Amino acid sequence: MRRLVITLLALGLAVPATAFAVKGLTGDGSLAVDNARGVIVLNVRGGIIGRMDSGTLEITDPVAGDGIAPVVKGYQSKVQLGPRHWQYEGDGDIRFRLIGGLYRVTVAGWGIDLSVVGRGAVVLDGSGFAGEQPGRFSINGGRYLPMPDELTRYALNQTATTQGQEKAPLGAGPHGP
Repeated sequence: MRRLVITLLALGLAVPATAFAVKGLTGDGSLAVDNARGVIVLNVRGGIIGRMDSGTLEITDPVAGDGIAPVVKGYQSKVQLGPRHWQYEGDGDIRFRLIGGLYRVTVAGWGIDLSVVGRGAVVLDGSGFAGEQPGRFSINGGRYLPMPDELTRYALNQTATTQGQEKAPLGAGPHGP
């Protein structure tokens, strides 16, 4: 009986401590891209849904079975570059969905719209479009900013700094409040 009481007491102390420790972990971050031009590189565990008017999409799905297989529609050509590594190209409405796993994705083109939720790293580069509207992005719930005109890295997680971004006002979306 004494052993049972000591075990229950130890569990009673351990469970709240564990819950407090889990609460301090970083959560999923987010990336929203609206009508962008340039190159976007994602190394993310989570979900990616996107489209582009024209360009190249390169997908690496390094871990078989850790998520749903990538879905890509509207492309004109597809090349397998290696095991679990594909490149898609096209003009028109190229749509893609990658859910629940670890993915490495490069999107290069224009008319890029993306929604990403998960953890990982993001590289944005809107250079090469001087004088043209480069599109905009929001990282980890920050306000929308123009695509950077040089290669810029961001962490995708809930507690990452947003590198000068402020939280968007409630109700603000990709097309304004």
